[in-house]
Amino acid sequence: MTTQNRKPQNLGRSGAAAFLLLLAASATLAISADGKPGQRRRAMRESQIRVMDIFAQNYGGADWSPVTSDLESHPADPANTAFMSIPLSLGNVYLNRYEVGWNKADLERSLGMFEWVESNRELWGGREGSGSVVSYLDISLTRLRAECDVGGFESRIEELWRTAMAITEAEAQALLQAIGEPDRPCRLGSTLGACTLRILPVDSEQRQASRASLLAAASSFLPDDPRSPAWGESARRFAVAAPDSSFSACEAAEAELVLAQGALSYRLAGGDIPSEFGAFSRTAASNCPFFLTYKTTGPVEVVEPGDSLAAALADSRVVAFYLSERYLWQFPPGSQCESDVGGEEQTRRIWIRRAGPDEENTVREIRIR
Repeated sequence: MTTQNRKPQNLGRSGAAAFLLLLAASATLAISADGKPGQRRRAMRESQIRVMDIFAQNYGGADWSPVTSDLESHPADPANTAFMSIPLSLGNVYLNRYEVGWNKADLERSLGMFEWVESNRELWGGREGSGSVVSYLDISLTRLRAECDVGGFESRIEELWRTAMAITEAEAQALLQAIGEPDRPCRLGSTLGACTLRILPVDSEQRQASRASLLAAASSFLPDDPRSPAWGESARRFAVAAPDSSFSACEAAEAELVLAQGALSYRLAGGDIPSEFGAFSRTAASNCPFFLTYKTTGPVEVVEPGDSLAAALADSRVVAFYLSERYLWQFPPGSQCESDVGGEEQTRRIWIRRAGPDEENTVREIRIR
């Protein structure tokens, strides 16, 4: 994975095949409600969408090939999981755009991001940290499945969901086996199985949070699986272990963010949130400005291993924070289809304009190798 001095904090990403990072042109996002009175809730939603959209404005047109080349060179790097926050966050921002602009090109961009993550599981699966990827992916696809109008994309969305559930089941069971059989020998080259916990040391509360989030997703979205109760029990046990007071404010906030995704899995699946997940407050940013401030101040042309990649990863976590600790709690999947004023057409009158030639949308395809 592409890392700063190959440290796990950096992002990495593999460009197996062609990852379409579909740009949404130059991009000044302007969202406007109709000016009707009493639209406080809508204004709050629009405000959060604007903040998240900055990430795609800055990175939607970037060339990621230096990063993906590095990732291809290190497919087993444990730190590769961190990079997946970037396509998942971009996918969610494009989904935001679709929900307010109803442009099918944005929906297709979103689908492409999520499909890329699934199809490149060999770069991030079966290792510590994969739980946060699984949880973020499942939450994202729960949003996608609740869209009001996905005409022509139904089969792709359902295939995405089936694949995500298969990945969730496999990753959760691998982790559960590892917990239950800590002395089982590890075969060289094993990616899934009883060796999951040995890929990195097990003393990090952030890793505990990732495990908790993975198992929360599995027990929430696969409730009929006979292993679901065991997954849920283990999720609660890991949630208690993270974060820890010995961590810095931002390290604890990152663990808290991953736990928030676990709690959100329970909420989106219609279940009760276990007290072990409900004990933390969804206010990570109050102690860590990292989650409220983008490091990047304008569009990026090329992202390379090192500082520019680190900035992109940090910025992707701003989107993850808004989605997981604010937006989806206030505006759950499907709520964008409702309107308390004027019916569906009133909802659809919210609009997005991206600056481009003659004020029209400009779309170009960026192929990441």
